[in-house]
Amino acid sequence: MGKKVIQISDVHFGDNTFSDGLKSNLLAQLEDGNPDLLIFAGDLTASGYAHEYEQALEFVDELKSITKTHIIPGNHDARNVGLVHFENMISERKFVHTDKSSNFTIIGLDSSEADVSHGQIGYDQLDWLKSELAKIPEDRAKVITFHHHIIPIPQTGRERNILLDSGDLMHVLTENGVDFVLNGHKHVPNVWMLNNMVVLNSGTPTTKRLRGNICSSYNELQINDGEVFVNLVKTETGSKRQIAHYSVEVRDESFVIHSYTHNSIHKV
Repeated sequence: MGKKVIQISDVHFGDNTFSDGLKSNLLAQLEDGNPDLLIFAGDLTASGYAHEYEQALEFVDELKSITKTHIIPGNHDARNVGLVHFENMISERKFVHTDKSSNFTIIGLDSSEADVSHGQIGYDQLDWLKSELAKIPEDRAKVITFHHHIIPIPQTGRERNILLDSGDLMHVLTENGVDFVLNGHKHVPNVWMLNNMVVLNSGTPTTKRLRGNICSSYNELQINDGEVFVNLVKTETGSKRQIAHYSVEVRDESFVIHSYTHNSIHKV
């Protein structure tokens, strides 16, 4: 049974480049696309202020009226004690979502740190993550989402904002057979394959905080029997471009990605 999962991040309510027009486009595209699940990988706000969260809450309610939605915070959401508003108005800061019909589990983590751009997962969350991963059957796809980069992304300038404990987290992910990692943060979409694990970054769908020739965008994952497709969706027009394709199967009672194709996002 096929499922459509939307990955967005970095809408930044309160930012001076935020576009109401792009927000309206995004919501209209989501309604037309009728996704089964939406994962928001952090940075609802620009500075974590209450009035920004109030604007974001209206947007979140619209998302939830369209589809099942999970949200985790980003570094901007944690500014100015903003996580108080996040927890009071938006959601808890981590989650577990299982879809048995399409055979995947998504775990959301909070990588934000108060008033700084970098982040970390921390020992307590790493222990919690290990315990949750241990509950997932080996024949099910394991997906993890958090805001910050776990490895550097092309065309983002000097890399100073990967997780402080990225090595410890990478060890947990690879040792437990995680298949997909979904991030946001630098507004640059990208896809890597590392140790047979896909690392997929989303851009910003609603702002003009864009680097180089990158457009405002988000990601669409189409999960079918034996295949996963990833489309980059341009918010301004709704046009889609396939950036990745994966052939997947359960082999020896374990979920595996046995082949993949990545299409170029960045011009060198």
